[in-house]
Amino acid sequence: MDSESGAKQFTGTAPYFMVRNLAKSLDYYHLVLGFNRPKLWGDPPTFAMPSRDGFIFMLKQADADAEIRTSRDQSGYWDAYIWISDAEGLFQTFKDNGAVIDYEPCIQEDYDMKEFALRDPDGHVIAFGQHYKV
Repeated sequence: MDSESGAKQFTGTAPYFMVRNLAKSLDYYHLVLGFNRPKLWGDPPTFAMPSRDGFIFMLKQADADAEIRTSRDQSGYWDAYIWISDAEGLFQTFKDNGAVIDYEPCIQEDYDMKEFALRDPDGHVIAFGQHYKV
């Protein structure tokens, strides 16, 4: 529900992923997925928020003995779902950049999407979907 002034209150969202190695994760999000190299927080750095086209991931380096559990590890499917405008083109770019492919572009007739999914270095599954009418 919008506020009394009519202004929208929800302006974005950001998945929060625990990662084993912040530098390695940032390299993947930047070099493979095309996200920016963000400001780093902590000394040594333990937190960053890479972004692309207004979409942000929050990446937090876990303690050395911490267990990283993805949605798939807990009987889920994706850890994040991003709506995009060109599934085939973006998939090819990610593939050319060395992305770890979870599944290639396919049509999901149940919810009218053309989608694909990748895995990040910690196994988080990120799906990308384009609205598609069958």
